[in-house]
Amino acid sequence: MRIRSAVLALLVLRLVRRQMALTQLRNDLVANVTHALKTPLSSMRLLVETLLNSPKLNEQTAREYLLLIATENLRLSRLIDNFLTFSRIERNKYTFKFHPVSAGEILVAAKAAVQDRFNLPGCRLELQSPPTLPAVVADADALVTALINLLDNAYKYSGDNKQVTLSASAHNGSVSFAVKDNGIGLSPRETKRIFKRFYQVDQRMSRPVGGCGLGLSIVKFIVSAHRGQIKVESEPTRGSTFTLILPANSSN
Repeated sequence: MRIRSAVLALLVLRLVRRQMALTQLRNDLVANVTHALKTPLSSMRLLVETLLNSPKLNEQTAREYLLLIATENLRLSRLIDNFLTFSRIERNKYTFKFHPVSAGEILVAAKAAVQDRFNLPGCRLELQSPPTLPAVVADADALVTALINLLDNAYKYSGDNKQVTLSASAHNGSVSFAVKDNGIGLSPRETKRIFKRFYQVDQRMSRPVGGCGLGLSIVKFIVSAHRGQIKVESEPTRGSTFTLILPANSSN
């Protein structure tokens, strides 16, 4: 009887802890969603108000403001996409559609998705890839999403002079996709924690850029679903390199 009561008490304790963890997760998600969405919305509102309240705004300035609004709108869209992806992951509703796909096409699609952000003075996004690469069996949209999240982080955590390289290579039956930046870098302790959901690098330079701390956890989820690995090489103030290693298509 005592053993049965002890087992029942243990089960109840586990259930209570699980409910508490779920409650904390919901609270964290609401807090992060609220904070992350406010930044681009506030920026767009300020830019729109400036345009509306400037009767003699010249065309060049107007175009610059509209470009900034478009950039913030794209940023907001990606935040929402990450929230929706995270929600599907948590509810085990995220499904993948795996097909052989060109690694080169994945690179081009990821670069095209973020190129507008780098079309500013002092920003450079370089694509490096050999003429031919093996195909990978992947969900193309999911893999592009993973690279976009890495590229967004590279942009976000770099200074005014942004030098980012997106590259791919093949070796030993694998295809590697890498994103290298010249940003603030990471300490050894941070590299062990950055893939946890809601974790954000606690450095003064990162605070104004916003974000919700979900991007890298989504990247890890996608890479794991592809039976791949993710590696990080980084030093504080010396930039970071994130590398996704996926099996090449064995039928090639």
